[in-house]
Amino acid sequence: MAVGQNFLAQLKQVRVNKKTITRSIRDLMTDFQSAKIVIPPYQRTFVWDFSKQCRFVESIFMDIPIPPLFFLEKFDEETDATMFEIIDGVQRLTTLANFINGSLKVANLDNLPELNQSTFNHLPSNISALFLERQINTIVIESDTHPEIQFEVFGRLNMGSVSLNAQELRNCMFHGDFNDFLIDCSKNLIYRELLHPFPKLRPPKEGKPDKNRMLDVELVLRFFALHDFYDSETNKYPEPRTETLNDYMREQAKNEDENFKKQKQDELNILFNKVLDMVKITFEDNHYRSFSVKKDNNAKFSPQPNAAIYDIQMLGFVPYNIEDIRDKTEVIYDKFLDLSSFDRNFIDAVSRSTNARLNERIGIWDNQLKQIIENFDSYLQIFTNKKNAYQASPFCSVSGKRIETFEEVDFYDNKIYHKAFSPKLEMSVDVSKKVTINSSVSILLNGNELQFDDIREATRFVIDFISKRITDDIHDIIRLNKLDYVGTQEDLLSREGNKIIQPFGNLNNIDGERLYFYLSNRRAENITRLIELASLFSFMSDFQVLN
Repeated sequence: MAVGQNFLAQLKQVRVNKKTITRSIRDLMTDFQSAKIVIPPYQRTFVWDFSKQCRFVESIFMDIPIPPLFFLEKFDEETDATMFEIIDGVQRLTTLANFINGSLKVANLDNLPELNQSTFNHLPSNISALFLERQINTIVIESDTHPEIQFEVFGRLNMGSVSLNAQELRNCMFHGDFNDFLIDCSKNLIYRELLHPFPKLRPPKEGKPDKNRMLDVELVLRFFALHDFYDSETNKYPEPRTETLNDYMREQAKNEDENFKKQKQDELNILFNKVLDMVKITFEDNHYRSFSVKKDNNAKFSPQPNAAIYDIQMLGFVPYNIEDIRDKTEVIYDKFLDLSSFDRNFIDAVSRSTNARLNERIGIWDNQLKQIIENFDSYLQIFTNKKNAYQASPFCSVSGKRIETFEEVDFYDNKIYHKAFSPKLEMSVDVSKKVTINSSVSILLNGNELQFDDIREATRFVIDFISKRITDDIHDIIRLNKLDYVGTQEDLLSREGNKIIQPFGNLNNIDGERLYFYLSNRRAENITRLIELASLFSFMSDFQVLN
């Protein structure tokens, strides 16, 4: 497209008004200490480690050229004073302050070893004066630059030796009420308690690099974004990609209705508190961790948090209140361990293609939670039998060894096993190795267990079952049409190529075109689609794929 006459006008609107100033370290520190230069609350956290700080001080002494510091000029109407927010160079500025105020003792310098173990106050006066007179280039983005362009600048200045991560960038680009709200949520006492076992999610000690780097805030954002972007018609969450979280932040930042913003934040805060309470009382000290059975005859939790498990545990409790689960927490916790140990679909959905399989893993867990709450007496009886058997004899029926923790116990055919020796584990492995698209499949529907020669036959039955009950209800047709694997013959073939498509009964879309269902050549994928399809309709609430 040719450049038009309006280009210069457009350029004027987006042009960055700036000035370049060379300043001494002495002048910079004077303004920093008097708060004329400030680090704004939306800025990046201090992340340089000790070694980087020392090397930077050495670079200043050696007069090595360094990138300029970028400041945003701001005018305070209350004090009639001009101040400068630093938007790139926080680590450099903070390192200078640490060295000059005596909190940094340099060490391990290669080129100037005589400075090792020195603090600024113990330097000879001529050497400290030399340091203070070193010159640093600064670029000031002037206050008459459009606000949106000011923050666009920050996003494009992500070029230092410590690059901003995604949440640090959001913290700047979408600063405001909602960003402040997320930060406040990250300080929630229960949330801090839940995150404390994970070193990388703890707040940094004073003067230490921040390993967290706002990951705790990003987890809060992730929960809210998935919750609010959930599509109840298709029963789908979006993939929690960077773009998804950015879109959610952008949507919240655009909202200018103060009353609506306050109401929305109050609702999210209540939801956040409710779910945190439920996670805390259910998963003991093993929240947000994955559990697995290892080949070395071990069954244990990962020491690190797992975002996939975080999603499952947080979002899974959203439909319920704490009174719904208070007396069921032991059973819920135990079934989580079972799924993590023996359900191959759940294990794969957690450990592989994490974002893409979000709906699969949450769907499996949601179904398990629902079954426990609706049929609690049955689950409680099984759990009680297991607990009593373990208390009576805590020894594995195969290895003969004592099972140290109840988490490692499995109960099968009235016998106690260490999970690493459970027959369920062997069955799970065998199924995962042997089943194919042509393997038989069983489903539970309307209280009946039905057998089919393969997943294709089961899919055709389910499609026919659904199509006869929804007929041409426009609401149901729209919900079906939102599924990626339901559409017209032309649409599906153009997307999938020469694949198997199955007519969706006699149903047509709202334009009168025949609807089809795309049959994958992967058994697990077809099973996932059947579960998702069944979840759309209340008359299939008990639907399960049994093998």
